[in-house]
Amino acid sequence: MTTTTTSDGIPDPQALSPDRLAAAVEAGILSEHQADQLTEFWVMPQGSGASGLTHADREEVRFVRGFHDIFISIGLVVLMFGLVFGLHGWVDDWLVAGISAVVIWGLAELFARRKRLALPSFLLSIAFTPFFFIACVGWFLEGDMPSLDSNKWLPAGDLLDVIPATVLVIIGAVLFYLRFRVPVGVASISAGCLFLGALLFDLAVPGIIESNLAAFFLVVGLSIFALAMGFDSRDPKRVTLNSDKAFWLHLMASPLIVHSILSMVSEASGTESTSYSTVVIALFLILATVALIVDRRALLVSAMSYLGFAIGYLIIQADVSEETAIAVTMLVLGCFILLIGSAWQVLRRGLLKPFADTPLLRFVPAPN
Repeated sequence: MTTTTTSDGIPDPQALSPDRLAAAVEAGILSEHQADQLTEFWVMPQGSGASGLTHADREEVRFVRGFHDIFISIGLVVLMFGLVFGLHGWVDDWLVAGISAVVIWGLAELFARRKRLALPSFLLSIAFTPFFFIACVGWFLEGDMPSLDSNKWLPAGDLLDVIPATVLVIIGAVLFYLRFRVPVGVASISAGCLFLGALLFDLAVPGIIESNLAAFFLVVGLSIFALAMGFDSRDPKRVTLNSDKAFWLHLMASPLIVHSILSMVSEASGTESTSYSTVVIALFLILATVALIVDRRALLVSAMSYLGFAIGYLIIQADVSEETAIAVTMLVLGCFILLIGSAWQVLRRGLLKPFADTPLLRFVPAPN
């Protein structure tokens, strides 16, 4: 096959014919991810990486390809809001959720399975499970939805009804994932399985979760992190959909781990204390070390707000004005994020150097 090139010796991307690539995606010959990879490989000079970064270092999030995806997504959001508000008051809330779940599945048939639009597929996938959950629980409880808040668990009398509803939700989430193969669906399935496990555990030992919420969420967060690392270990080079699945699991695990640990610390010392701020900073540094080793910036996102609070509290102790404290906090936090982001590869090389000949590097991306 003859390849046309530009004056720089780079293969001409037009030789691939974007229209033919799109047709191949439509026909199911290539996935959208594979088409993106093929285009990127074709236009990349031989022996080089894009911007000097590997796939792993870029930590790509492939859920939008262009404004067409965004435009369709806006339409989907507006449509679903209109549907929910239009049905509200006419039928029970659980039935509204059930109708919405059916509509979401139908829309996914068009935009996720047939047209393979990335962002619409993502939005429909994360919307399906919550709507389906509300519908199933409402159906099993005959419309009497249990009230939940941050300090309360399901009433014991409802557990026997909620458990089969949760099983049905997990089955629905699995079928949705198998039908449309959207990576974020793995996070929905994982959340459903963990929720079912919590229900069964609370049924066996009533009241234990309600009295130990922080510890419970810490265990859940660590479990999700372990599952994410399982997917990451299958794809250290970050070129398959296992990487996408791991990304969403890391993003889900991070707030659970951070919030639960800091909740336990605040119960012991209170949030208005120097020791609490010190723990926050120490926790962020530990998370930063773990994030660098596994090459996942998503782990740091949830800790940033807590880090800003801790820095601000320590600055206020220096008896400065509130405006000065806010400004200095934002400057310090921004500089720290930019520093660790810019030096990411250098820091990873330094951290992983002692593990050069160990099995660890078989499970995480090699330092660039």
